[in-house]
Amino acid sequence: MHNQIFTVGLTGGIGAGKSTVGRVFETLGIPRFDADKYAHKIYSKEDEVREAVVERFGIEVAIIDEEGNASDIDRLKLSAIVFENEKDLEFLNELVHPVVRKGFETWVNRIPSNIPYVIREAAILFESGSEKGCSFVINVSADEVHRIDRVMQRDNWSKKQVVERMNKQLKEHIRIEKSDFVIFNNPEDQILNQVHQIHSKILSHR
Repeated sequence: MHNQIFTVGLTGGIGAGKSTVGRVFETLGIPRFDADKYAHKIYSKEDEVREAVVERFGIEVAIIDEEGNASDIDRLKLSAIVFENEKDLEFLNELVHPVVRKGFETWVNRIPSNIPYVIREAAILFESGSEKGCSFVINVSADEVHRIDRVMQRDNWSKKQVVERMNKQLKEHIRIEKSDFVIFNNPEDQILNQVHQIHSKILSHR
């Protein structure tokens, strides 16, 4: 067991398919920390974070339990608010990111020392500064039309909603420039071969 391990960041814009790619790495025996999924659980687990969100955005963003207490946060309602206001989004990121970072560190400490590297998956890897703790970064990329279609089907969003969210994220060309590897995930692309090639390159640079 150890406090540090070779870490590879995995990111990509909404609908690019980074979680699909992450699961392929898992089939190769590479553990994956899903920062976005971990962040989703913070509101129900961390009282201080939940209370801060309710205080900032109002009780209407809370999920109320049978006893009348705020037990969780309605992420759709919260997202509708914060993505319209840059200061609100900044507040939320500063509140949540340190907790996610601590969660990753705790998770890493449980990884056996014989594991060659781990995947740190996050939609806002660069925006949160998490890439600084990564030896390599992989960006998952797909054409905009396919990304929009995937999110519309997955989340039952309108095209307008998806495009608005995409416009709030880091531009694709910037994400690619900042990454060491790019995996293309359009319908005609074979992600399995791409993952295997990158996996081999990472192992050779260890």
